[in-house]
Amino acid sequence: MNHHPMKKIWMLILPLALLTAGAVRGQEAASERALRLSLSDAVARALSEGTAARLSSLSIEASQNRAAQARSALRPQVGGELRVASDMVNLKTFGFAPPGVPSVVGPFDVIDAHVNFAWEVINLAARRRYAAALAGVRVSEEDRRRTENEVAAAVATLYVAVERGTARIEGIRANVDLFEKLRVLAFDRQKAGTGTRIDTTRADLQLARQRQALLVAENQRNVAQLALLRAVGADLGTTEVVLTDDETRAQSTPAALPTVEAALATAREARPELRTLIERLRAAQLAERAARAQKLPRLALTAQAAESGNYVRDLSWTRSINAVASVPLFTGRRIEEQVAEARIQQQEITEQQRDLERQIEQEVRQALLVLDNARSRVTLAEQSVRLAEDELEVARDRFQNGVASSIEVDNAQTSLATSRDTRIDALADVAQARFDLARATGEIRQLIPGRSS
Repeated sequence: MNHHPMKKIWMLILPLALLTAGAVRGQEAASERALRLSLSDAVARALSEGTAARLSSLSIEASQNRAAQARSALRPQVGGELRVASDMVNLKTFGFAPPGVPSVVGPFDVIDAHVNFAWEVINLAARRRYAAALAGVRVSEEDRRRTENEVAAAVATLYVAVERGTARIEGIRANVDLFEKLRVLAFDRQKAGTGTRIDTTRADLQLARQRQALLVAENQRNVAQLALLRAVGADLGTTEVVLTDDETRAQSTPAALPTVEAALATAREARPELRTLIERLRAAQLAERAARAQKLPRLALTAQAAESGNYVRDLSWTRSINAVASVPLFTGRRIEEQVAEARIQQQEITEQQRDLERQIEQEVRQALLVLDNARSRVTLAEQSVRLAEDELEVARDRFQNGVASSIEVDNAQTSLATSRDTRIDALADVAQARFDLARATGEIRQLIPGRSS
């Protein structure tokens, strides 16, 4: 009988201990599923896992292979050949018909092993084609930089979207806490006989609206989080993403906006799209020079060393060494058409460059305007929040003292919730505008670890 109390105690403690252990394990598992990401980490992961970045790297490799192929035309070529044959020859084919001799000779065996050597010593067209191929490698490298910039800008946008959603959830939770307190106040007034059922119903409705808004905000944040996880190549089943950078609050001491002239100068220097067109134009110019160089004389050295005979035992050594100079006399206007094609390509690139310069100027000017506007909206939103908080405080005091209706409190609550939401959007818009300006000027590369240039 004395053991019964201990058994009861253990029966109570054991389930509690199991529940506690299960909760601890659940928290540990959740922490293992959580992903901590800084913005630079997110960009780095997107570049290492993203399809676009991989395709750009493959494009560079392909350009390097084409350059190596073009260079091979400038190097000596060596080949070997072994021929073992049993031949028959019709002498009449060669105009031979000696009397008393059969016209068909053979069959007879032939063994021929030889090594060929050839080297284009002077071939300006091939050299310029190689130079054009090297320019193509630089085009691919600049195109990869453009892809990296676009990936960095896209990841920054997703990062800000997740931050916006998180900040909105925090703001709505603050609203829920506030509306719960006001609901308690309304019920206290009803119990005291100084309030009405409409007041409590209105408070319940306001609280329900905020809780519904919280569910919507959480869903929007989760959708943005999924997009970010996909972009960085992370497990889409990750339950939580912890953002270690707070870009939406990075404007507590905002830096001065650059002038339009300074921003444009940076963009002309840093935007890889412009540098890509410059390299493409250089490659087209080299292609034209290579086409023109086909009209110039070429000098080649060839040599052949051979062992030949009817049988292995009677093979004889022979050789041939040649220096060959050649020049095209008539090509059916092939060279002229290649030159014309290269000129047209240069004109197309020049037009694209002019249009791109105007597009970049538009993007820079637009990004500066948007950023300046977003900053002013933050200032206005901060003032609106402070005013709404003061108005709610006054309305709550008036309602508590019975000199105002719940409608005044309801309006003040709605105004505060709207002001907070507007401030969150304004802060997120500032962060997004900063990244848009960085993309427009090419400074978005500062987000790419180890690739600032």
